[in-house]
Amino acid sequence: MSAYQQFQAEKEKLDAYAAQQFRITAVQEDLTGTLLTLEHPGGERVTLRLETADARKYFVSVMLRQKTKTPF
Repeated sequence: MSAYQQFQAEKEKLDAYAAQQFRITAVQEDLTGTLLTLEHPGGERVTLRLETADARKYFVSVMLRQKTKTPF
């Protein structure tokens, strides 16, 4: 899988969770990527690992939109 295809897959997963009203509640960085904890208002929690640099940059824009409550 190319780096772009991997980025697209990670972006689509994150966008799908955001569309379901999951919010990023925790971020943990390590050498293999970023581990996001997302929480739904109903209490469900999921974790998502982002490995590509582009996806790691993209989640910041998602988090900023959530802070300013701008819809997707």
